[in-house]
Amino acid sequence: MNPFVFQSATMTVFYQAGVDELGEPAVKGTTYRNLINTVTGEQIQTVAQTLIGLTDFPYIESVKTQKDVIGA
Repeated sequence: MNPFVFQSATMTVFYQAGVDELGEPAVKGTTYRNLINTVTGEQIQTVAQTLIGLTDFPYIESVKTQKDVIGA
């Protein structure tokens, strides 16, 4: 069986940027690329909350997306 090989990872930080015309939350996200493969969920949350702390928007969640390829 061929092993998975890390290729890339991104982090998307979601926040509430206001409300729409129906009063529903307007959710927006910002994606940050080039995460290293050893980053932990706790580290992602710390960075995301720090970044949101620099804005006036409420933090919703962070998502790490990792792309691996099957080695030949």
